[in-house]
Amino acid sequence: MSVSLSHGGLTVYTGSATSQELLVGTVEGVAVLRHDGSGNWEVAHRALEDHHIHALTFEPVSGTWFAGAYRTGIFASVDNGRTWELRNTGLDVTSVFSVATVALPSGVRVYAGTEPAHLYFSDDLGAHWSELPALLTAPSLPKWRFAAEPFAAHTKHISFAPGNPVTLYVSVEVGGLHKSTDGGQTFRELTVPHLDAHRTIVHPHNPERVYLSGGIGVYESPDGGETWEQLLSKDNHIGEYPDLMVYLPSNPDTMFLCASRKGPRSWIEEHEVAGGQIARSDDGGRTWQSCMNGIPDRFHGSIEAFVLEEAAGVVSLFAATTDGEVVWSSDEGRNWRSIAHLAPVSKSVHAEMMQGGGATPLKFPDGSMIINGKRIPAPA
Repeated sequence: MSVSLSHGGLTVYTGSATSQELLVGTVEGVAVLRHDGSGNWEVAHRALEDHHIHALTFEPVSGTWFAGAYRTGIFASVDNGRTWELRNTGLDVTSVFSVATVALPSGVRVYAGTEPAHLYFSDDLGAHWSELPALLTAPSLPKWRFAAEPFAAHTKHISFAPGNPVTLYVSVEVGGLHKSTDGGQTFRELTVPHLDAHRTIVHPHNPERVYLSGGIGVYESPDGGETWEQLLSKDNHIGEYPDLMVYLPSNPDTMFLCASRKGPRSWIEEHEVAGGQIARSDDGGRTWQSCMNGIPDRFHGSIEAFVLEEAAGVVSLFAATTDGEVVWSSDEGRNWRSIAHLAPVSKSVHAEMMQGGGATPLKFPDGSMIINGKRIPAPA
C-alpha cells in the first residue's frame, strides 16, 4: 500500500499494513519515496515533472490514483504513480486545487475543486466531468477572492459526512463553507465566523460534530455547521495561520494541526518566514501542544501538506513544506526526522510568496537553493 502527501488530497489513511511508499505532490511533479525497511526513505520514481501537483488522492475500489495539477487539470494512474494519463474531458477550469472520492450506491464518484472556485464530479473515474453549478449560487459569491494572483477564490477542500456520502462540506478560500445533502445538486452556505474557510474534519463517530480551520483560527460545530465555538484563536502559541488538520481514526479526539506563525501576507509585506509548526490535541481540539521533537521548533517555510496513516497498530505522520522538506514520525508525532528534500510542496503561489517576501532562501547541504519556488542546483 502507498499513501500520499499533498495540499489538496486525501489526508487520513487506514490499512492492514504500514505503507512502504509515499507519493508526494510537488511543484515539479510527483516524487515517489520508498522506505528501505531500516528507517530511510529514498526517491524511487518521479513523474509529471513539468506539472505543479496540488492534490493526490487514492480511490481504493478501482485502485486508481488521481493527481490534480495547478493550471493543468487531472491525471490518473493505475500503476501506483509510475505512469499517468490526462483525464480532462468536460473539465472547463483546469487549475485543480482539491480532489476527493466517495463510494455511492451507484458506484465511485470523484469530485474536483478548482481555481476560480468551481466544483466538478465524475462517475467514470475521470473519463468525463460535469460541473455542479449550485456552489456558485452562494450569497457571498461577490465577495469571493484570494490574496495573490490571479486573486480568484479556489475550492480548497472537500469532505464527506461518515455514513452519508451525499453530505458534502466544501471549503472555499476565501469564500466560506458550503454544505450539500444531495451530492452537490444543491448547496447551502453555512454561517461561519469568517469567509476564509480552509478545511473541515467531520467526526467519524458523530457526523454532526464538524471542525473548521481557517485564517482566523479553529472552530467546532456540534450541529452540522449551524453554530460554531472557537477552539483556537488567531492569537495563539501555535500559529496565527492554521490550515491542515487530521484525526486519529481509532481515537478521533486525538488531532493534529499545522499552522504558520504568520500568514502569507506577512511573508511579502513584513519579510517574515512562515515559521510552520505541528501541534497535537488529545481532547478534541480544546488544548494544543507543539510536537516537534527531533526537528526545529519552527520550519523556515509553511507546512503545505500533511497526512496520517494508521495501520497495524502504527500511526505514521508525514509533513512537507514550501522549502521541499519532508519529515516523518512513526510514533504518533512524538518524535520526528527529516527524510527528504524535494522541490517545494506548495499551494498555488505560496512558495513564490516566500521568496518574493524577502525571506532568507533555504540552502541545502549540496549547495542547491529554492529560487522562485523551484529547487536550483548548486553552481558547477
